[in-house]
Amino acid sequence: MPRFIHLKKTKTPWRPILERLEDRTTPVVGAYYSDASTTSDSAFNGVVEIVIPIPGGRPGICSGALMFDRNYILTAAHCVTNDAGQKISGTINFYPNASGGLNPIQVAFTAADVSIVQGYVPNGRNIVPNDVAVINITGKAPSGITGYELYRSNDEIGKSFTMVGFGLTGNGTDGASPNTTGTKRIGINTFEATGADVGRPAFFRNLVYDFDNGTPAGNFLLNRYGIDSTTGVTSSNILIETDSASGDSGGPGFINSNGKLLIAGIVSGGPPSLFSIGEGDYARVSAFADEIDGLTGGPVTAITSTSLFAVSPGSTSLSYSTPNVHIYDAAGLNPQTFIKDIMVYGQNFTGGVVTALGDVNHDGIIDLITGPGPGGGPNIRVFSGVDFSTVLFNFFAFETTFSGGVTVASADINRDGYSDILVGAGPGGGPRIKVFSGKNESILYDFFAFEPTFSGGVTIATGLINSDSQIDILVGAGPGGGPRLKVFDGALLNGPSLNGVPLGVLMDFFVYDAAFRGGINVAAGNLYGGFTDQIIVGAGAGGGPNVRVYDSNKNLREDFFAYSTGFSGGVRVAPALFSSNQRGIITTPGPGNPVSPAPSDFLTLHGYLGTNLFLNFFPYSSNFSGGLFVAGKVS
Repeated sequence: MPRFIHLKKTKTPWRPILERLEDRTTPVVGAYYSDASTTSDSAFNGVVEIVIPIPGGRPGICSGALMFDRNYILTAAHCVTNDAGQKISGTINFYPNASGGLNPIQVAFTAADVSIVQGYVPNGRNIVPNDVAVINITGKAPSGITGYELYRSNDEIGKSFTMVGFGLTGNGTDGASPNTTGTKRIGINTFEATGADVGRPAFFRNLVYDFDNGTPAGNFLLNRYGIDSTTGVTSSNILIETDSASGDSGGPGFINSNGKLLIAGIVSGGPPSLFSIGEGDYARVSAFADEIDGLTGGPVTAITSTSLFAVSPGSTSLSYSTPNVHIYDAAGLNPQTFIKDIMVYGQNFTGGVVTALGDVNHDGIIDLITGPGPGGGPNIRVFSGVDFSTVLFNFFAFETTFSGGVTVASADINRDGYSDILVGAGPGGGPRIKVFSGKNESILYDFFAFEPTFSGGVTIATGLINSDSQIDILVGAGPGGGPRLKVFDGALLNGPSLNGVPLGVLMDFFVYDAAFRGGINVAAGNLYGGFTDQIIVGAGAGGGPNVRVYDSNKNLREDFFAYSTGFSGGVRVAPALFSSNQRGIITTPGPGNPVSPAPSDFLTLHGYLGTNLFLNFFPYSSNFSGGLFVAGKVS
């Protein structure tokens, strides 16, 4: 089948090398026999259109993607350079709720904002080495836009990927449709080879796919290079394989990893061919990750999932314990046996311990954050996950005279790659929350979650609730405050406030009957895959062990009792990763009577897959009734 007509015009040094339709012969984004689909899915609203002005001609069009830190656009070097390799200026178009068209949110950039991977060599062909660049737009990304992490594993071959871009459409039978750039389109293909497999020099570091027509005769990589590959991506026996076109250069190729879209490739180009059946190249992001990190100031990591979880003792006047925290591995061979037992405070302290997990020192290993329960000062400690004995931080979050205990959480709130430390006041304190930098312990935020006069304290958690890739803060009212949950938009913490309470609120509602006054325990985690976390709540002391799960639209997804319905000590909750594809909830009981009802039931730790019991064991003595705290992290 004939490939697209290959028109020629005089080159000009102002034009990005691979974005001249006249000089490109890559096929269009579109299934072989039909056009590609447009998309306005919010999951892809971080894919942007890059417009380069051309003196005396129509603007050049490229694509790109907002990186997770929301400060940089990742694209192809040939999109932001001229024929001489000189950086050029342009405009980035964001379409928050649409596939393209009128009224984009525009962000201009200059040549000084562009950084290019070392070794990029422009030429007049359709394939260039080291075709990677970033555009600095620090502080300019619109609110609500999704940022994406990099795919850092080198196992891309054989994986399907989603290509998204603003280029021409058409199909492999009829060719390109003119004047169709400017609409965001989506398609699917498979990474089937590396550049080296098809004769590219090793320094190109590219991933290669082909555009098949569904027949063995059209299996380009097999017939041309002897590479075992598919004859095309199908759905219900219908060929849906797609390819890139002029205008898609710089656009992302996403691999879906545990529900997250990660940028695995950057559209670079394809060699000239006379046929629609052919190959195309993506710059291999995993091979350029270190260089990209260098251009953007280091790797920026989202909240980290882990199969580890921490359990710690609570306290009552009748039942208390030394401050020993147990670390377990939910995906290990023996998830009921702790892998570490840590004395986090002096052994004479018996007020209980709260915990959180996060990569505080940015070494890729989950660390343990602890805070004392009632009776202890607000002494926060962070233990390195390398050995769970090295203390990374040791400080007081509030006045040393405050003895109401604290609650803790952890996530990268300011997007510098370090999990920050969130501390809320416990019962007897106001609804005050402080956020401390995981990098240097400085105070990032200090605010009230509810009316400052409320003295029941708060419970806190973090999660991705509105899919803009900015971590949000979840706050539950403590005892006396009712079952109230408030979620603060992480992108608006520096915005307007009233009486010290930020006004940037995503949701504010009662998760149980409004008459209940025992407060709530709150957590968040990605339980079902996808791009947002779910909200997990448990009733506070005085309530039954009722666990509920809400989605980002406040829809109730799960509603069950973790222990005997007659138990009124409440229930603590955390997300759990039982295996690479099994996510659930871990529950621990609040304080209770050691003899009634059914201590063998409510004194245990439970792990649930959906509402099915998965784990069931005593983390401490079966006679201990001071309640237990639990922490996990699943994103």
